[in-house]
Amino acid sequence: MATWTFIVEFEGGTYCSQFQAERLQDAVSEYNSSDPSEKGAVPLDADAVELAGLKNIFCTSGLIGKDEQYILANIVKTEISK
Repeated sequence: MATWTFIVEFEGGTYCSQFQAERLQDAVSEYNSSDPSEKGAVPLDADAVELAGLKNIFCTSGLIGKDEQYILANIVKTEISK
């Protein structure tokens, strides 16, 4: 199982957290279930893309909430050493 690191920018704050999941979509669902930022959820869509020229780094963004606030999420599939 992989560890996924979330770096989320929302309403002027940066929120970092980690979750374990097999796939990116599962990690995003796990993030949204816990919502560690307490500010909103990461958009879960097919548009999350791996950044060009990099491996295991994804980016997604969107508008959330009734005020349609912009959220930017960088998600990194990380290897945790013991």
